[in-house]
Amino acid sequence: MVANTELQRVGLNGWRTGLANLLRKENRACWASRRWLVKSVLWIAGINGFTALIMIVMPQYGDGDPVFWGVQGLFKLGSLALAIGTIIMLQDAIIGERQLGVTEWLLSKPMSRPAYVVSKLLANGLGILVILVGLQGALGYGLMWLVTGEPFPLPPYLVGMAGLAVHTLFYLALTLMMGVLTANRRVLLGVSQGALLGGSLVLYVPGTVMMLTPWGLVNVLPAAVSGMPLPLSIWVPIGVTAILSVVCVAVTLARFERLEF
Repeated sequence: MVANTELQRVGLNGWRTGLANLLRKENRACWASRRWLVKSVLWIAGINGFTALIMIVMPQYGDGDPVFWGVQGLFKLGSLALAIGTIIMLQDAIIGERQLGVTEWLLSKPMSRPAYVVSKLLANGLGILVILVGLQGALGYGLMWLVTGEPFPLPPYLVGMAGLAVHTLFYLALTLMMGVLTANRRVLLGVSQGALLGGSLVLYVPGTVMMLTPWGLVNVLPAAVSGMPLPLSIWVPIGVTAILSVVCVAVTLARFERLEF
């Protein structure tokens, strides 16, 4: 009887307290239902379907070759579409739980606040990398091979995929940060989508300034994949975007620690 009534001690690990359980919760929400399959099909139709269309139609009017339009569809229009999709999918990741009282209930358990934020980043980041970036990129490569009859050079394509992944994850970090800074969905969407669309004005700045921002990737990635000369290495805007993503995560962690529920 004594053995049955004794409680077992559970070791706590600082900021990682509750992280494993939170990750199971987030991954279950993403992968336990058929939503991931529906999202995959929709994104395939939206990105690769549109890319296939312009690769077939545009060359018939003498406007470029299929490879050019394939690269533009995947790495220029695709980068904008994936960023918008990330913002829309993540708009309720924190705000929705705050409004429903889920966050307050979770914080009453043996769980650290950093673990809550990190679980959102890891689980949603994995889903985005698999469904939005990896799957679309792999199918896009196969599509270009099918249309042109020969494989696209793999090294520049992989560099482009790395840039596409970093660009998309930047908007994941930005959206989660806004979910902590505000409890208003309209503000979150306005700032996040405004940063994406308004940042395109940087593209009109002369010189190499545009390459020092995440927004420059929209134009720089297709050029790098196509082998066009660039004033700076493609890794410069990729690195800057990664650093800004880390800054967004740091702000999210710092602000969430001070939130009152």
